[in-house]
Amino acid sequence: MLTLPRPLDVPFTDTSAEALRFSLDHDRIAPLAARTIDVPTEAVPIGTEAAPPLTLTLTIIGSSHQAILGESAADAFIETFACLGEDADGSSPARPNWDREDVRHGRWAGFTEHRFTATRTRTDGDFPTAAAEVLAASAGRALTAETHLSVAFPGQPGALTALTLTCARPERIAWQSWHCYPQHQEIVHSSSELRRSK
Repeated sequence: MLTLPRPLDVPFTDTSAEALRFSLDHDRIAPLAARTIDVPTEAVPIGTEAAPPLTLTLTIIGSSHQAILGESAADAFIETFACLGEDADGSSPARPNWDREDVRHGRWAGFTEHRFTATRTRTDGDFPTAAAEVLAASAGRALTAETHLSVAFPGQPGALTALTLTCARPERIAWQSWHCYPQHQEIVHSSSELRRSK
């Protein structure tokens, strides 16, 4: 059963897919909507200490998102894909490498590799219908109804953002997002994952 997006009583203010920036260094941004999901950890042999509990919080910030991996109530990792503008020093976070996978290595609560891909598609014709198809696709890829989050913005038919957790295993966490820009007839889809070294 398709869950309808949560309607928000805030204006749709994001500009366009062209303004989106990708960062693993940005601080938390106050969300308009959020969903926190418990992430399974490795089975622990008897007599050894359990790993700290992990959560993944999917947040919607306008037609943008953050995915935040938490370890023992602290932020271990933050992925930001948003219209960020310029930093205080006049610099701007990186533009996404459209249609190409971006792979980064680091240490985030035991995960050592982050993969990110973003595509943008121009939609000719009826945008609200295309946005409804996005909503159905995002809900269909969710592990459960509790791992899917979507919001709709007033004033622009088809203005919605959706996030879905698609994999939650001890060695791999994956999620996807959809950002719909009716004023430009564009839909942005991103796929992300965190992996542990083998």
